[in-house]
Amino acid sequence: MIKEEFGDKVILEPRVFMLRPEPDPTAVFNDYRRSNWERCNDQPESGDYRMWEGGGDYPICSMPSAQAGLAARAQGPEMWDAFHMNLLAALFTHSRDITRLEVLSDVAEKSGLDVDLFRDEVASEFHRDQAVREYTEAINRGVTGIPTVVVNDEAMLVGAVPRENYRFVISHILENGELPTQASQGLPQF
Repeated sequence: MIKEEFGDKVILEPRVFMLRPEPDPTAVFNDYRRSNWERCNDQPESGDYRMWEGGGDYPICSMPSAQAGLAARAQGPEMWDAFHMNLLAALFTHSRDITRLEVLSDVAEKSGLDVDLFRDEVASEFHRDQAVREYTEAINRGVTGIPTVVVNDEAMLVGAVPRENYRFVISHILENGELPTQASQGLPQF
């Protein structure tokens, strides 16, 4: 991972972003989503995308998982990292509805979180306002989807880009003190 490679030279500040901040009953696993998941799965380092097998309803709202992410982040960066990876696996690998509190609690337990505190915070919507703030800030920056990585508050890397793109940008900033202005060998241009 990038953090392991660059260590303290890189500061990662995870934020939540909701694709569906309000419930959308029309959100289903359709051909559009299937083609995107297939495209992601075909990329190197993509993770384990499996086609939705209906291990429950397909998630129709991002708010519960956003609040859950914030509850995990409140327990520390390591807890956030573990929870985030396990949450992605719950949805993309195990076809679990990550809007359900029992699924989120299972993910929290697997991630080593204080599950009672986590459950209380998610059930009470303790982090709802923060989720809305982070979503609004992202929209105001021009973020429209995930993943999006904001670099030095100046530029964005959007979509599932190869790790080499991140290495190129970070190395260029560390060596030159600024974002790259020209693409190199098909890598990003800002």
